[in-house]
Amino acid sequence: MHVAPKLLPVVPLALAVALVAGCGKSGSTMSPTAGGNTGSVDQIQVDEALAAHPEVLDDGGLSSDPTQTSIGNDSGTGTASIETPIQPLFFWRHITRMDRSFEFAFSDTDSTGRPTRAVITVLRDFGGQFNIVVGDSNSFGGGNVIHKPLVDHWVRRIELRRMRLTGMGDAVWKIVAASAVRITSKDATAHIASVQVQSGALDTTLTAPLELFRLRALLQFPPNTPVTITVTTTHRNDVVLLYSANSRMRFKNNGDGTYVATWSTPEIAGLRHVGINALTHGTLYDDTAPYDSQAWMVPFVVTGHALADYLP
Repeated sequence: MHVAPKLLPVVPLALAVALVAGCGKSGSTMSPTAGGNTGSVDQIQVDEALAAHPEVLDDGGLSSDPTQTSIGNDSGTGTASIETPIQPLFFWRHITRMDRSFEFAFSDTDSTGRPTRAVITVLRDFGGQFNIVVGDSNSFGGGNVIHKPLVDHWVRRIELRRMRLTGMGDAVWKIVAASAVRITSKDATAHIASVQVQSGALDTTLTAPLELFRLRALLQFPPNTPVTITVTTTHRNDVVLLYSANSRMRFKNNGDGTYVATWSTPEIAGLRHVGINALTHGTLYDDTAPYDSQAWMVPFVVTGHALADYLP
């Protein structure tokens, strides 16, 4: 029997499941508290299932990575010129606050009245500073550092199903699908419309980062495989950058609202993420403009690592 999803209140961090902390590249794992005082057996079991797979919940630490990133030159319309107020050399994010919460939506009850489907919305709010080193690119180390207030809102959706597995008595909750991550700054005008991914015979375009994808349907690539990514934004002079565990690069601006870069997948098999970040031109080239950003963290699989897909 299908019923309307049952929305539970946002769960505060102290009562939430384990989640990889997004400080630095690797982060740290917190201990689960088994759903706190909700009194729901299903929520407790969902908490435990989520805690067992932090690699599905997090984005590999890319969203809060403090690595300094070079602005570079894309040979397009987004580069600095004599008319720009500042000449940026590189930037980094310094996160000083991170709040996490979870929303639970249970549905699809069985004959006993218990739900068989759960969709969890993972929410993270970041606060800190966006730091830009400006100056003469010919001088070592650059010049002044400009600090802009940073407020980012991070969202991801996870689907679980309660099912009876072969050789097990009671039904258990298993993660079966996940979305990408969408990160948007406060009052953002930066907007990613689509991300096209091309590699070999693969040619697919993503337009809805919070759409759920079955784990087996995630993008898959062999190790060390070239992948071309074309990003479409709503501005012709954005600065678009690619973040991964092993590289940082700037997309080439085609001058028509599209940006292109070719990147190679890592060597180590497993579930990974690649980040696409669109920053408005003023974020980097105008010292008086606010921090204005949107990013998608897209999950993919480096083959050689089997992801469980428990749907019938």
